[in-house]
Order: sequence, then structure tokens, then C-alpha cells
Amino acid sequence: MKLLAAVMLAAALALAAPAAAQTDDAQPQGWKALLIAGDDEEFAFDNAVSAMADKLASFGVPRENIVVLRAIAPDGEASNRENIEAGFASLAADPDEGCFFFATSHGMRGQGLLMRRAQAVLSPRALGHLLDRFCGARPTVVIASGCYSGIFAEGSVPAANRTILTAARDDRSSFGCNARLQYTVFDHCVLDSLERGVVWKTVMDRTRACVSGNEWDLRVRDPSEPQLSIGADVVGLRVFAP
Repeated sequence: MKLLAAVMLAAALALAAPAAAQTDDAQPQGWKALLIAGDDEEFAFDNAVSAMADKLASFGVPRENIVVLRAIAPDGEASNRENIEAGFASLAADPDEGCFFFATSHGMRGQGLLMRRAQAVLSPRALGHLLDRFCGARPTVVIASGCYSGIFAEGSVPAANRTILTAARDDRSSFGCNARLQYTVFDHCVLDSLERGVVWKTVMDRTRACVSGNEWDLRVRDPSEPQLSIGADVVGLRVFAP
């Protein structure tokens, strides 16, 4: 499959001027969020972005600041190329607002996350360019959920202003994508671990413990080993702190 549309990458290369870097203790005054379900084979992905939108709203993020794109949805709300491009553009904001990006889908080993409605794969390189352009140096949180998603915690995506949580190592599968479950294991654990005001490392510590417990119950032979990357400028960044 091709990477995300060439127009997205071409636009992303024209990087926006970075905003002033925030200190560890400096919290954004507001947030813009883009939530994408990439695959329509199971309802779990759509369920997760809907639940994440509700979670962000409960933390005080205005609904108008949250773009939710689903794989099983009418064109206007679908995770197709046009809407993904517009969704990234919606992250552009004033320097006091942070960026939150959550994508959940099947992962393609060595490539990225499948965006089936867009007939594309979201690669780390594409995501890095898009975040550079539309989020600049503002505090940014990335949650990449899918098999082999550890690739997003490596290479060009990590940066001093970014916190990155992934569902698995770059050579491991993630689990729980089937019709019997409302969410994938990782998505369920992240949603349960989010607590307003705690630092993101705490969220990931809780998530890893939750994932490990579920994998033990599922008798998983090779654990997924969720990955975490926290940039030097956002070590103290807290979950949607007031």
C-alpha cells in the first residue's frame, strides 16, 4: 500500500514555525485532538475513538476541539484521505494549546498503521512531518495503537516536545482485536489508566500492568511490550491538567 497521500507529505514538508518550548511544569492552556480509527474489520477501533472522545470531554476538552474519524461511518465522519488531511490541519492552533493524536488500527510490520478507508498506511515518517507542521514545538501526545506500533516510538517521531505511547514493540503483535471485545487490550487499558492531572509516565505504567494482566489471562506467548517515549521538554506534562 502507498503511504498517506502525497499532498499530505508535500504539505507537511513546509514546516510551521515552532512555538516556544514549554518547560516540564508548563501545561498547555487548552488542547486540540485528532482521533482516528483506521480499520473497519472490527468495531473495536471505532469504539475506542468514541470512548476516547468522551474521556477527553470529561477532562474539559471542548467537543469542538476534538475531531473523531471512524472506519465504519458515513463519508463526512470517515477516516478517509480528505478527512484525515483536514483533521491534521485542525490541530493547528495558538502556541498555548497542546496537540493530542490517537490512532488505533491494524499495524503493518515495518510500515505503520493501516488506514483502510484512505487506502493507505500512516507511516512514522508521514506522522512526524504532519506533527512538525501542524503542532510545531507545542506539547504533543501521540498514542499509536496496533501491532508493531513501537515503530512510532523510534526514528523521526520522537521529539523534545512529544510524549508517545505505543501498543507494542516494533516486532510484536498487540492483542484483543475480535468481535467478542469492545476494545483492543491496549485501548481498554489506556482508557482505564487515564486520570486527569497525573503525569503520562504514570498512565503508561498503569497501562503496561493492565496489558500484562490481560495477556497472562489470554495465555499470550510473546507479550506485546508497549513502548513509551517522553521528550526532555515534557517530562512533567500531566494529563489534561486544569
